Amino acid sequence: MKPEQMEDARYKTADFGSISMEEELMLDMLKKYSAQQKMVLRVLDVGCGSGTIAKKIKDTGHSVKGIDFSEEALKRANERGIETKQCNLDEGIPEQDNVYDVVWEGDIVEHVFDPIGLLKESARVLKPGGILLVTIPSDVGLVSRIKILFGISHQEQMYMTSGFYKHHTFFTPRLIRFMLKKAGFTITKSYNILNLGKRYKIKFLPSLFFNEMVIQAEKKSV
Repeated sequence: MKPEQMEDARYKTADFGSISMEEELMLDMLKKYSAQQKMVLRVLDVGCGSGTIAKKIKDTGHSVKGIDFSEEALKRANERGIETKQCNLDEGIPEQDNVYDVVWEGDIVEHVFDPIGLLKESARVLKPGGILLVTIPSDVGLVSRIKILFGISHQEQMYMTSGFYKHHTFFTPRLIRFMLKKAGFTITKSYNILNLGKRYKIKFLPSLFFNEMVIQAEKKSV
């Protein structure tokens, strides 16, 4: 089964895209950036899913467009009043150069086969000085290290409960910093989060303990 078909099947049974601590932090970053720019922002939600977050962004007064490879997810996003376009992110972002103020990528970079390529595409469609808001896992936190010490793959639980694991890159803070720099970004703000489930999330932790990063990065001016 093709990846987009798997996602279509998932979205036919449930509506995904809840807003949690990571998204709240990104929304706060968006709000502060908007206040600094003193303007309505043009936002591209990459991997928008069913448009839950895109709708939240739109409700704050910004212009937002969502892209995803799941036709079923985009149908739900359209029902929420979100303009969308279907695409395969490993083939690029089907938008013109220098047109967006913000690119939003919530838990999506780890799902593509070419993350550097996606980040470069994100920089391409951003205006100079525009920002990327991204959440991404850190796979070398204490919990993952303990599991590996005892011979347990950090992927096991997902495979055993869902039958699949869709992350293609094993991320570390050092690696995402390298990728962002390679793509032409400068990190301007970041948060470290320990995610122990929907109800248990702690931010502002030393690198050994967190397992998710929320990053704001600015496109370098040429």
